[in-house]
Amino acid sequence: MTSLNAVKPPPGYNQNEVHPSLKNPRGSRLMRKRTTLLILVSSILAQVVVRAMPWHIGDRIIREESPLRQTLLKAYARIEVRFIRFLYWLENRTFMQSKWVKFAFYWGGGKLLGERGIVGTVKTLDEMEEFIGSLPEDSLIAVGPCRCRLATRACDHPLQTDIVILTGAPIWLDVFPKDYRIIDKEEATGIVRDSYEQGLVPMVDRHLYFRGSANYFVICNCCGCSCILILGYRLLKEMGLHFITSTYVSVIDADKCEACGRCVEVCAFHERRIESGQARVIDCQGCGLCVKFCPNGANSLVSRQAPG
Repeated sequence: MTSLNAVKPPPGYNQNEVHPSLKNPRGSRLMRKRTTLLILVSSILAQVVVRAMPWHIGDRIIREESPLRQTLLKAYARIEVRFIRFLYWLENRTFMQSKWVKFAFYWGGGKLLGERGIVGTVKTLDEMEEFIGSLPEDSLIAVGPCRCRLATRACDHPLQTDIVILTGAPIWLDVFPKDYRIIDKEEATGIVRDSYEQGLVPMVDRHLYFRGSANYFVICNCCGCSCILILGYRLLKEMGLHFITSTYVSVIDADKCEACGRCVEVCAFHERRIESGQARVIDCQGCGLCVKFCPNGANSLVSRQAPG
């Protein structure tokens, strides 16, 4: 299997290139305003439609094999990198730190997009390996460049880590035949393991998550630098944005903790603090990286449902 460190970006990729939309601030400003307005209006309408739609009709749209859902997913695939680039630009604007702007953004579209549109579930390495092993033997798996890192150019983490699965695989292979290649379960597992060794968070994403629908379409190996879901979570958590609840949470053994700060460094979600000479867990998302990288063995994972 090819080492992640040896993977080269696709032709024409330039880590330091300034995107054209940022070279023409005056022209792009109008485009961003229009795009923002379109997202807000369409999101509000979508929320109204979803809430008003009878269950038997809605289920036809959101189910795994729905042609309409797959058409929507394919449309998303075509604009994904540009859309992520726009969201990254937006999330990094100074005005987005305003509580009122966050409130408007969350209820105007962020809630629907982040909790229903494309929704992530954080997993431990063991859980992700088990998930990959459970995929149907006859289903396609393919790997290509991480869409978030392509869009943001914010870090130099490994690029070839976007593992599309189930209905996602044929769509991304069709839309991006030069970027994605078919792999097997063994290679997919190896990519996740190598990514975990480099501190990347295993996450599986669903499309149109309503009433417990599965609709898994991609396995991501996320960083806190580029992942638009993690960046969005950190920005809008106080408004209520959340992932699908994970299985585990981390706990700290106070007798072993030396407050070295390593767990703070590896937590992509910014859910760790050092307070009064002690590491503290705020709202663990359950990836287990703190357990792996703690030099003193002070962290461990427990079931989120465990008593106490």
